[in-house]
Amino acid sequence: MDLHPQSDPAGTGPRHRRTALAVGGSAFAVAAIVAAFSFAGGPGAAGQAQQPADRPAVAAAATQLVSYTGRQPKGFSLDKVPDGWFVQADDASSIVLAPRSAAGGPKVDPSANPLQDPRSFVGKIAVMLQSKDQKEAPAGKAVKVGDHKGVLVKGPDNSDGRTLWVEQPSGTYLLIQFWDGIGLSQDAMVDFGAGVHVEKGAQQGVG
Repeated sequence: MDLHPQSDPAGTGPRHRRTALAVGGSAFAVAAIVAAFSFAGGPGAAGQAQQPADRPAVAAAATQLVSYTGRQPKGFSLDKVPDGWFVQADDASSIVLAPRSAAGGPKVDPSANPLQDPRSFVGKIAVMLQSKDQKEAPAGKAVKVGDHKGVLVKGPDNSDGRTLWVEQPSGTYLLIQFWDGIGLSQDAMVDFGAGVHVEKGAQQGVG
């Protein structure tokens, strides 16, 4: 498996969307798109991602959410993050959060350690807005995310990865993709989603 392109976690269309969504113009956005595309299994794979043949080593289980005290990302703001996690990359269209083990250290080949590659979504959490090209949320478990309606979509092959779709007042969805194996319960995923806020400068991607 080529770990670099497979940087999209459990969700389906979201992984592909978020990648495409990240086409805001920054180097991070473009790289993220490439990464997410492969996991989604190509264009039009709404809600059905392909499970990677090889599952790379991911972050140690992070089961507790704590208040976020770092610099707020450009297009979104955060109330909570998994304990020991940080914002690894962000632009106006997306955020990538990673475990502390991904911080620092020498630059490495992402195929050897995707956690240290800010362009990879392997073992991480990604936040973005729904693509302008996508009209509806896929089928999933209906949940209440703060004051918003949401849908929690299963990852491939019954993995514990999920994509959380959170409806915004404008009718657009906020997408949060949780890679499988990071140790967050579904309740924690919803709680995390309730603490993610779309700011005025957030941008939708296309694709």
